[in-house]
Amino acid sequence: MIGQLKYEEVDAVSNVLKKEASIIQELIKDRNIQELADFVATVEGYSKYLDTTVEMNKDADKALQELANKNK
Repeated sequence: MIGQLKYEEVDAVSNVLKKEASIIQELIKDRNIQELADFVATVEGYSKYLDTTVEMNKDADKALQELANKNK
């Protein structure tokens, strides 16, 4: 878990952000709307951050579980 969210919930949020950012990017690709393009890039970056956070937390959970098993 990350905070009070399950990993699957965080993954779902990340996937929605990626999908919506992709849609917006497609809509603005031939237009000069730099502020919106910057915002979309920020959303994509946050989605990647969420993915990385989930992976790091899963790895930490595994490491902690291995340590707990060794101490039994």
